[in-house]
Amino acid sequence: MSSVARGQRTERRSLRFLLSAYAVSQFGNWLFRTGVVYYAYNQSHGSTATLATAIILVYVPILLGSRLLAPLADRGDTRRTLIGLDVLRAVVLVALLAVVGGGAGSTSTATVGVMGFLSLLTPLFTAAQTAYLRRTLSAERIPQALAAVSRIDWSMFILGTAAGPLILQAADLPVLIGLDIITFVVSGLLLIGLTPAPTPAGALRSPGADGTARPGLTAASRLLLAGVFALNAGAGLINVYPNVVARDYLGSGAAWLSAINLANGVGALTGATLAGRLAKRRGLRPGVLAAFVVALSLAGMAFMAHVWVALLASSVMLLGGQVFAVAFQSRILENEPVDVAGRVSGLFTLATFAGVAVSVGAFLGVTTAGSVRGTFPALLAAAALAALGSALIGGAALRRYGDKVHPDEDEDEDEGKGKDKDETEPVPEERRATAGEVKGIDQPDPEAAALLLRQAGRSFATGVTVTSTVVDGTPHATTLNSFATVSLDPALVMVSVRRGSRLDSLIAEGSPLGITVLAERQRGVAVHFAGGDRPSGAELFEGHPWEPGAHTGAPLLAGGSAWIECVVQSVVAAGDHSVVLARLVSFTASEEGNTAPLVFHGGDFTTLSGPALPAFAAQAGSREPDHGH
Repeated sequence: MSSVARGQRTERRSLRFLLSAYAVSQFGNWLFRTGVVYYAYNQSHGSTATLATAIILVYVPILLGSRLLAPLADRGDTRRTLIGLDVLRAVVLVALLAVVGGGAGSTSTATVGVMGFLSLLTPLFTAAQTAYLRRTLSAERIPQALAAVSRIDWSMFILGTAAGPLILQAADLPVLIGLDIITFVVSGLLLIGLTPAPTPAGALRSPGADGTARPGLTAASRLLLAGVFALNAGAGLINVYPNVVARDYLGSGAAWLSAINLANGVGALTGATLAGRLAKRRGLRPGVLAAFVVALSLAGMAFMAHVWVALLASSVMLLGGQVFAVAFQSRILENEPVDVAGRVSGLFTLATFAGVAVSVGAFLGVTTAGSVRGTFPALLAAAALAALGSALIGGAALRRYGDKVHPDEDEDEDEGKGKDKDETEPVPEERRATAGEVKGIDQPDPEAAALLLRQAGRSFATGVTVTSTVVDGTPHATTLNSFATVSLDPALVMVSVRRGSRLDSLIAEGSPLGITVLAERQRGVAVHFAGGDRPSGAELFEGHPWEPGAHTGAPLLAGGSAWIECVVQSVVAAGDHSVVLARLVSFTASEEGNTAPLVFHGGDFTTLSGPALPAFAAQAGSREPDHGH
């Protein structure tokens, strides 16, 4: 078996262990939360104050854990973090079982308190899981993995919330706690089967340890997180919607409540199934469209007296919500470096639950001031407007930053859309044929060979350039890391450009080339000029100051560490790329003090001193610089 096949089998095996462990632990989480809320509510003889307190002790700790604990997932070995959290949760529940079994103090207070503590740990577990996925999977597989996590979330929500009250009715609280302990023990045992994830260099340093401030999120990520908050500020009403419809509008309580919850679960699971494929192929765009669907569905949910309309609208709303969540979270993870994936996961959870908290808080405030039947339709209308605002925010991000950080490998290579490739990825077809003819050497199949070459290329550090040309006064540029010097006499340099791309179609013998060697703070510049949906011509350079080269007229970007002008001498076809040889005309180095270069290594942008500080639209790790557009 080839090393590639072994690696793929190990990756699939680890993913199965991780998702299986998550399913078991999520079942335990929902089993305990639902059972505790039910138990506390009964123990207090139906006190709404106790019920509200129990709900708050789920939401508030999740908000705190998302902000304070989730970044810890980026520190060191994510596998050990996950196992340690399962051990800690089991130990806490064993202590609770001893308290409940011994009858010491108020068992209701103890169980609700433990529920709050476990909720505090939940964002750290989620963040560690996300960081593990981010470190081990190729970036194009992240949407599918997040969609699988979403399916597990909703499946276990349905099973856990149904099983918790039933277990308490059939047995007692110690039995429920014992079952929950078993789920965390089983989850921890499954996690032992994980292959340890590689630890990025940045994960071994404390933020600010080198005297620099921790880099903030890119502007693109901040905008998308604002969209996540806005959508959940509207869609969060789904937490109370089934009860309101069943009790206050249909008057048949339990039967319709079960029907609405079941329909919502089916809708959410369907959305999670669609989400991975859509986000992988179309990036951010499905998430923006899903936000519009959520807004329309929330408006439709206002027709609560028409049961089938209400049921369909709420299930479609949850379907759209899953597509939105996977698309936006995938893109935010792509925008940021690998070594902050846990922090990014925490901020995504924070934005989600903060929006839900605002939504539920608005419900409590509005319904306190008036009757539910009189105020809830207006609240749904406001929720639809919030979701519409999220769609508009997503649309703004789509226009400014494109639907994906990298172009889709399945789309035609036309007008800047195509394969996200660089010199580390492909094995050109001509070279595959030649290699296959070498006698006595066992050659891998083309797909395996391409994967091997990609892995080999990621082990080789390169600089990053923006290479440009100008045709009839119209400039064009793209991000390349394939630049190399070739000859001193004559003075020749080389770049490799994907055949059929926009840049490839614009250059020929005698064409001018401008090469800006990017500085370490130009990570966002690299991503902008790699975007598959970026504009063409002068519009491409908006917000990126440049000057025409003194000798060639080709664009040279401001802020670089060096600039090179040259003239194309020849273009040689090499498989799916063109090797461009160009004669050096001029070279200028920056006179500024802080001109350390941007570096590409291990599938991520970095610098000579550590991870690159993101600019405004940073690319995530495990993304090669796009080139040739």
